[in-house]
Amino acid sequence: LAQVLLAQPPERRPHARSLPASRPVAMSPRAKVLPACLAAAGLLGAAHLAQQAFVAPKLRGEVAAALAAAVLAGAIVAPGPAEASLKYSVFGFGEGVSDVYNQIDADQPNPYNVFSNPKDKMYVQDNPEYIAKKKIACDESFKRLQELPPLIKTRQAENVKSLLTLQLGSLRSNMEYITANGSPGYGDYDQSGPKWVKANKFFQKIVDVKVAADSKQFDVAAEQYPIAMAALAEWKA
Repeated sequence: LAQVLLAQPPERRPHARSLPASRPVAMSPRAKVLPACLAAAGLLGAAHLAQQAFVAPKLRGEVAAALAAAVLAGAIVAPGPAEASLKYSVFGFGEGVSDVYNQIDADQPNPYNVFSNPKDKMYVQDNPEYIAKKKIACDESFKRLQELPPLIKTRQAENVKSLLTLQLGSLRSNMEYITANGSPGYGDYDQSGPKWVKANKFFQKIVDVKVAADSKQFDVAAEQYPIAMAALAEWKA
């Protein structure tokens, strides 16, 4: 096959044909202008960056110098007081005000009381105004207790329970305030005192009335009611 191919004329051999010569392509005017514009933009950007690179260090230096001058002027003009230095204390020994024991007023006689000295307190437990308000509230409750006999006689257990439930809470707290002549923590809450014995006797008897009515023992409730009111009269005397 090779010999046959070689025996043929050159013009008839495969791949022996020459390609036609390529013609030069002419560039349009726009294609020539675009590279020039890109080059000009690059030069302008480089010049701008170079200008910033030389100017920025100068500005940063000026800002740092101004800040240092301001700090130095503040240190010279307004020096800190000597007592502003750090102070420490442990369990109240020392001068550190952050310690819980040193937050108590200097004139407080009780080292474990975080409140002010009692001589300067605004609340006065035996203030007649407070006692008068408690007595008015007690008188209102006493009037409500007088409604119990008809309810017990007609065997209205729920109404007896409702009346005593609404009145006993406030009545007890008001009577205790008057008996102790002050609120808890200020008044005399010694339960062994004669006034307290009378008050507790009334509390017990009026509760007995409520329990008897709840259990439908209205005869017992009727017996306990006058005993309770007699104990109340003793407390008032």
